[in-house]
Amino acid sequence: MPRSRKLHRLSNPDTSERHAQRMLFRHLRDDTNANRGRMAKRVRELQLLLAMDPVEFEQLIARLMEAMGMKVELTARSRDGGVDVRGIDTDPFRGGNVIVQVKRYRDTVTPSAVRDLYGTLQHDRAATKGVLVTTSRFGPSSHQFVAGKPITLINGAELVGLLKHHGFHEVFAAAHHDCADDGAGDQGGDGLSGIELATEPARLLLHWTGEEEYDIAALVCQGNRALSDEHLVFYNNASTPDGSVRLVTGYGDANACLMVDFDALPADADRLVIVAAADTANRPSATMAGFAGPALILEAGADQAPAVVHLADGAETNTAMRLGRFDRDPAGNWDFTPALAGYQGGLHQAVVAYGLEVEDA
Repeated sequence: MPRSRKLHRLSNPDTSERHAQRMLFRHLRDDTNANRGRMAKRVRELQLLLAMDPVEFEQLIARLMEAMGMKVELTARSRDGGVDVRGIDTDPFRGGNVIVQVKRYRDTVTPSAVRDLYGTLQHDRAATKGVLVTTSRFGPSSHQFVAGKPITLINGAELVGLLKHHGFHEVFAAAHHDCADDGAGDQGGDGLSGIELATEPARLLLHWTGEEEYDIAALVCQGNRALSDEHLVFYNNASTPDGSVRLVTGYGDANACLMVDFDALPADADRLVIVAAADTANRPSATMAGFAGPALILEAGADQAPAVVHLADGAETNTAMRLGRFDRDPAGNWDFTPALAGYQGGLHQAVVAYGLEVEDA
């Protein structure tokens, strides 16, 4: 499949990049001036979305979907069972008919709204997937409810990131101007501080060259032990119970994407392990040999430059490979280490190494 120019640059690093032993992905703490500035700007950005006319906001979501390659249809208001936008993703592998509801909320979206979308999806014969988009956030019970269901939840921070990623910067121009003018931006008398902000998730993007497909998994751990079976995120379990780590398909030109809300990870979690595995279930002869020129890219926020680390190529003797791990230090920051290890027994062996039990097929 074709890859972007960005991918080709990343997959052919110079010698100094390839021999880098450590890349730190450091997340700003809430008590830093820089992070307060980012949060102030995010409040302004969400306020601009909240101030939109409802129809204008739905049209913006429709334009975003078109920019992502979908064929889109805005539905007649109050005449289509609560569906605001319908889209057709023509991708032959991940495509389908998508129904979208949008919620311009200040506060956390209630689980009942998520259940209502699922009910609509079940009764819509044409739809294969539902998406709920909000300017606020979703609680843990909503993420638990959608686990294993063809429903995607997009919170306000993710929506802002998607809009910027697909070129809708003009939507937020006024927010940047306001924050530059008043400095703080979240202490004014216009009620902006009342908006409930969702933590902006980091995007972990994996790129590699060649035509081989690989599965990406993440284990949320305390030390070298996964917290539970539900804290293994992979193709059969796309999210942790609280939604802090999610596997996302079809994100830009990435081969794979994990959304990680580091601040929302369980308090007893101090490690996040990233693993790549060959699809031996469908291709018994598959190995990691085609995992060539791999690069891991951290997009920590829509307004921060991405950090890139180049990893070692896969080996023909292995069918899974630990790419590295994020560790939380005593101050609460997360550092990434490319801790490479090969597994001849595939994802099964990698999971067992972190204390999980797997039933044999």
